[in-house]
Amino acid sequence: MRTIHPIPLSQEAFAPFGRYYNLRELPLRVDDDFRCALTDDQIIDEPMSFGFTYCLPGSFQSVSMERHFRTEEAQFCGDGPTILTVANTDPEVAPNENDVVAFRMEPGDVVVLHKAIWHDANHAIDNPTLYYFLAKSTDDPREIEFVDIQPQPVFVALEGETERGSEA
Repeated sequence: MRTIHPIPLSQEAFAPFGRYYNLRELPLRVDDDFRCALTDDQIIDEPMSFGFTYCLPGSFQSVSMERHFRTEEAQFCGDGPTILTVANTDPEVAPNENDVVAFRMEPGDVVVLHKAIWHDANHAIDNPTLYYFLAKSTDDPREIEFVDIQPQPVFVALEGETERGSEA
């Protein structure tokens, strides 16, 4: 089984998979009772549904991934850091373990996945956490179908681990 480590999220590193926005770097609108950061441009190409995922912490096996043919998907890091695992494998075949890349997302990070980019559900790092997403609702089962990574899953080792179950 291949083992990978998350890499820092940046516009350049994420470019093959979609667009990256760091809301922490945007100018803040500050009022007496709130602070707000907002992108200047529309980040999604069409109307979307809003959802969230509650994820558990720790190193993990990325076993399967989904991709969306008809829409981009925006993901917003919630109340703690998460790991986003993606693959730029042909969307008509199963995701390939050699194409899998893991990114560490921090609160305030937003990514917009290109259409047909394979992605796993995000995983938390230290504590259970939430992340949010925008995705187009559809009746097409291929839009939400999780497909096993081939030829085998990828182990995503968090800081301090070099392979499944071992400390660095």
